[in-house]
Amino acid sequence: MKKPPLIPTLIVIAFVILMTNLGFWQLRRANEKELLLELLADDKITQIQKKDQIKQLPQYANIELEGHFLSSPQLSLDNQINQQQIGYHVFTPFELKGLNLTIMVNRGWIAKDDFKAEALSVNSQSTTIIGKLNHIPQVGIQLGEIELSKDKAPQVITYFDKDKVPPFLHESLCTSLNCVISNKVLLLRQDQNQGFKRHWNPIIMPPSKHIGYAVQWFSMTLVLIVIFIYWVRKLKV
Repeated sequence: MKKPPLIPTLIVIAFVILMTNLGFWQLRRANEKELLLELLADDKITQIQKKDQIKQLPQYANIELEGHFLSSPQLSLDNQINQQQIGYHVFTPFELKGLNLTIMVNRGWIAKDDFKAEALSVNSQSTTIIGKLNHIPQVGIQLGEIELSKDKAPQVITYFDKDKVPPFLHESLCTSLNCVISNKVLLLRQDQNQGFKRHWNPIIMPPSKHIGYAVQWFSMTLVLIVIFIYWVRKLKV
């Protein structure tokens, strides 16, 4: 019996493994998107009373914080588009009462024409705020080098530099060794005071599309196997 050539066989096996894994990866992504959509629709609010809670909660979890806003340093993320207008997302530090923990709060979008130091002012009295947890914003392309200084206000940045922003915030806000700056941010809810324009509706590919892609990968895998079997049989004739 004539054996199929080794190299084509190995190539087919490699593609079968690759496409099968891609199919299962799309199914996992579909499951992740389902969980994400459930979190976005969930109205349950968790009151933060311990430092570890924020670390343990998932993205888009609703949380309630008691504490006060700090007037500086505020970070203004440049090149943010809202209804075809250019502006900024304003991030303001919020210190949690009794926890020695600070989290940056995205207070929303402000147009470039309205962007003035006085427009960013906050009430530093004790208050309670509600919002959704989110990861620190990341971009695909980092535009230039950001410059951060305690003496500069407002702090305009083109992206959150993970190597510069956390140390800068820690140096600016922390006066004790057990002070913690959260590695997450809070998206301030639309009905909360001291914010700007807020429309927290992330663009999420629906789970059905991921399932469709998975079906495509599995179908292509099956077709490849059928073609290979047919080819091997032809070799034996």
